[in-house]
Amino acid sequence: MRKRLKSIARALAALALLACLSGCSVPFADTLLSFRAEHLTAVMEEEGEMARGQSEEIIRCLTEGDKEGLAALFCPRVREGEDFSRQLDAAFDFFRCETYIKAQVQEFCGGGESVDGGERTAWYLSPEITYIEILQQTGDDPEDLADRYYGVRYFWQVTDAGHPDLEGLHHLDLALLNTDQAVEIGTWAWTED
Repeated sequence: MRKRLKSIARALAALALLACLSGCSVPFADTLLSFRAEHLTAVMEEEGEMARGQSEEIIRCLTEGDKEGLAALFCPRVREGEDFSRQLDAAFDFFRCETYIKAQVQEFCGGGESVDGGERTAWYLSPEITYIEILQQTGDDPEDLADRYYGVRYFWQVTDAGHPDLEGLHHLDLALLNTDQAVEIGTWAWTED
């Protein structure tokens, strides 16, 4: 009996392989691939919208000098860190905006999620602001302005059902482009479980 089942299984596998190689499509496979493509497109669009909104808020906080607003974007666990206030002050000393010109936000970003029973339990994104162009006073004369281009990368825990105190920004890198000058705000706040 087992030999007969194995023979039938091999014959079915051979037929399926032959159908695939000959160009015949399997309707279920086409439907599954189409569903997966639609799902991935929807996820990428949702991530893009979320990252764009968060990036625009970071740009607003930096260009308007809103320290409290930027601090509020970080997760509670990071804000409670002993170096957080110092890092925040250093970032605003580093990024002195006299006039905001424009910015470019990366449309797609890396990220990941955890799903349990069809429900998203954790979701993180790692967006990038390609550049923020500003005018910055370079000397004692208020008319002495120069263009500066800054890049921003950050890690954002959008949701974490098991640890709501981890929801928010964890880490932000702010770099003066085409130089080795940069500052960091935050830390990687992970749980042990």
